[in-house]
Amino acid sequence: MKKIGLALGSGGARGWAHIGVIEALEEAGYEIGWVAGTSMGSLVGGAYASGRLEALKRIIQHLDWKQVFYYFFEVTFPRSGLIDGTKIAGFIREQLGDVDLASLQIPFRAVATDVMTGKEVLLSSGDLIDVIRASISIPGIFTPVSRDGMTLVDGGLVNPVPVDIARAMGAPFVVAVDLNHGRLSGRVSGEGERRPATKPLPKINLRKLKMEDNKFLRELNRRIDVFDESVLTPVRDWMLREGMPNVFDVLGNSIRIMEAQISDARLKIDVPDLLVRPAVGDINVMEFHRADEAIRAGYTAAKEAMAKAKL
Repeated sequence: MKKIGLALGSGGARGWAHIGVIEALEEAGYEIGWVAGTSMGSLVGGAYASGRLEALKRIIQHLDWKQVFYYFFEVTFPRSGLIDGTKIAGFIREQLGDVDLASLQIPFRAVATDVMTGKEVLLSSGDLIDVIRASISIPGIFTPVSRDGMTLVDGGLVNPVPVDIARAMGAPFVVAVDLNHGRLSGRVSGEGERRPATKPLPKINLRKLKMEDNKFLRELNRRIDVFDESVLTPVRDWMLREGMPNVFDVLGNSIRIMEAQISDARLKIDVPDLLVRPAVGDINVMEFHRADEAIRAGYTAAKEAMAKAKL
């Protein structure tokens, strides 16, 4: 068994692909001994390092657009971002619990950016959820996080795929996952062809979930039932790709274009031992309800990358 390090990149909802990559690596017999993550890479990486990845996967595979709206679209229009992020932090904490980085059995580091100085900030101590919350704060969408006198946002602005961090942690062999490579969202292609609307989500089979997952989803659905359906209609139209691009599309894709350029440049300098690039360009930054597609894409890409490298 070969011990490896992971460098999990940024990418919003495309980050669920990291789960598929991890599953493929473990299936191939690799032991993951170090994890460095940026943005969604920090969320999945933190869940793995805390031993809660499987529990997180069971929940996200059953999220529909209403549930995603409830937890991920806390639109309060504060001064420094469209979404406050308190509910997202609460959602992550409900899945991972209260964990300190020092207690993790697998060493874990997250990358953030000090938006006032432009400097990369390595987060290596403190509450795991607070660390993840800082690393995933996409500028303009989520409000920044204040920490040690700094104003922190998404680490993808400076280090979208933290190969150098995983290497510095001591990993002799680094597998990097780049989610910003390839096409942007297929909402409207260059030829003007509209992507088919997302298929209706299947009903949740609560009997197949563990008791704690069942309880969580029942409570979540109870809260959602009090929402006014007419208020949610515009959100549904966007999340099921039945409307024009909105502010989340514009901000998310703009940042992704920038991060793709940074990733290409940095990966030429900080070269990983194995580079995995899942085909997830069709998933928008806030489409967290498309977890199954992203996970499958990550698994397939990892298998193909290992086969090509003859590993």
